[in-house]
Amino acid sequence: MRATLRLVVIVAIILATVVAGVTFGTYYYGLYRASPQRTAPACDPYSTRSHIYSPDRLVVYKDCQTVSGIVDRVIVEADGDYHIRLGLDTPYQNLTNSVNNRDQYGDLVLEIVCANPVTQQDAVEACRNYVNHVTVPHEGEHIIATGPYVLDTNHGWTEIHPVYSLTVTASPKNMVTVTGENLNINYPDGSANGWLGPSRFRAGTVTVNSGEQFTNTLSLYSTSSNTQQITSITVSPPGFSIQSISPSTPITFTGDATVDVTLTIQTPTVDYSGPIDVQFTVT
Repeated sequence: MRATLRLVVIVAIILATVVAGVTFGTYYYGLYRASPQRTAPACDPYSTRSHIYSPDRLVVYKDCQTVSGIVDRVIVEADGDYHIRLGLDTPYQNLTNSVNNRDQYGDLVLEIVCANPVTQQDAVEACRNYVNHVTVPHEGEHIIATGPYVLDTNHGWTEIHPVYSLTVTASPKNMVTVTGENLNINYPDGSANGWLGPSRFRAGTVTVNSGEQFTNTLSLYSTSSNTQQITSITVSPPGFSIQSISPSTPITFTGDATVDVTLTIQTPTVDYSGPIDVQFTVT
C-alpha cells in the first residue's frame, strides 16, 4: 500500500512537471513569435545595417524612413563612413532635434557606411568584405535617401544610419550666360585698326552651368599681304580664363589668310550674365 502511494506521488510529480514545461514553453514561444525579428527590412537590399559598428549606440525610431533635401556638407570619417549634413525639405524638417540644431547647423545627419578606407580600429571588422552600393552625392545636390531613422546616443542628434539607397534628383547650380564678345585687338603702335581689322563686338549667346567650360570658334581674316602673328589671347572679366587655344599661340597668318581660332573658356563658379572681353595681342 505504501509503495503504491509512493508510485502515485511520483507519477503526479512527473505529470505536473510535463504540464508546466509545456505551458511555459508555449508561453515563451508565443513571446518569441510576437517579438520583432532582426531581419533586414525590404528597404535594405544589401543588408547594409549588418555593417554598422557598435550598433547598440543607435536607437531605431523607424526602420525605413525616406527623406529629401539639399546636401550641405560631405565629410569622410575615420570609421569609413561618409558623414553627410542634409538640409531637409519642408515635409521632413520635424526629424531633427535640438542637438542637430546646435551641432549640425540644423541639418539631419546621413551616414553612408564603409565607403572609404577604415582607420578606426573598432570599425574595421564591421566593414570587412562589404562593398558600398550607395551613391555618394556632392555638396549642393538635391537628393532622396532611405534608411533607418535613429538617435545616435553617443552624440545626441538624429540620423539616417545607415543610408540604404540614395538618388540625386537635381543639382542646383548658378548659371553663366555670355551675351557676346568684345574682340579687343592691341596693335603694337596703338592703332585702332590694322591687319586684323578694328576692335569690334561679336554677337551670340552661350549659357552653361557656372564652373563649366564652353568652346568658341572665331574666324579671323588677315588683310595684310605680309605674314602676321597673334602672339597672345586672354579673356576677362575675372573668373573667366582660357584653358586652351587651337592652333596654339603664336598663330601665324600668311598674306590674306583666314584662320579659325578655337578657344576653350572656363567660366566662373558664380552667376554671370553679360558680354566677355577677348584681348588679342598682335604683331
